[in-house]
Amino acid sequence: MRGRSRFSDRLIGVVLGIVLGLAVIVLFLFLGSRNTIDEPSLSGGATTQTQAQPAAPPAKVPKPKPPK
Repeated sequence: MRGRSRFSDRLIGVVLGIVLGLAVIVLFLFLGSRNTIDEPSLSGGATTQTQAQPAAPPAKVPKPKPPK
């Protein structure tokens, strides 16, 4: 009887850990990240896409002149 109690306690602990972990992730995604660029939503409404700015060309570095 004692063995079953340990097994069920461990199973309950694992299940609670997974549920609490998922709850923390969901709460962070929908409550803690409201100020991010890509705020998550469940509505499926219009999404805004940002226009990427073209990268600046690399700076030209002059080749060193060989010593005379």
